[in-house]
Amino acid sequence: MTGLISTAIPNRPDVTIRLASTSDELMQCFMLRAAVYIGEQHCPYWEEFDGNDYSASHIILHVNGEPAASMRLRWFSGFVKFERAVFLKRYRTMGLFLPLLSWAKELARKKGYSKVVLHSQHRLWKLMERGGYRKLDDTVFHFSDHEYATFVCDLEVDETSRPTVRTNPMVLNRPEDQLDRPGVLERSMERAPTNPHAERTRHREEVATARSRAH
Repeated sequence: MTGLISTAIPNRPDVTIRLASTSDELMQCFMLRAAVYIGEQHCPYWEEFDGNDYSASHIILHVNGEPAASMRLRWFSGFVKFERAVFLKRYRTMGLFLPLLSWAKELARKKGYSKVVLHSQHRLWKLMERGGYRKLDDTVFHFSDHEYATFVCDLEVDETSRPTVRTNPMVLNRPEDQLDRPGVLERSMERAPTNPHAERTRHREEVATARSRAH
């Protein structure tokens, strides 16, 4: 799940999708949103950067190494909400919007989420339906000058492999978009445990015990 790469077709660009995992990748996501939502759609800054960015996950899509698209994911009990999907103008004719959503759905599915929720602008409703999403109901609402409806999509989750409290603890330590491959902490298991702070903790406990007895 580290990326979706197209290199086999001549004259086709290399496309990668990944979870933004560095401050630089996160800044790329913010830059893309500022360029499109603030620059093109004239969304006020405080409405675009609404206080949810540092409690969310962000996906970054690159074309030939250049940041081209991003999307924000927020995790709720029982469902994940897709938000702030954005493409720079020069990449909008490449047909990458639904692949971006598909990559995000696969990430959510492997994390054990069985439902996706998103708020779609009116102009994208038919596209969302082609992508396998359906309207939750007939409610239409608006914010930041656009009309929206809630769309949902059900995900088929493998109950035998979804993460639970019983999952191998080292699997739960892996990066969120790489739960199916060993992570850096598993490589650290090649070193024997030395419990380097155990002696210091034991000393503090002995000092605390001695003081309590003195009183």
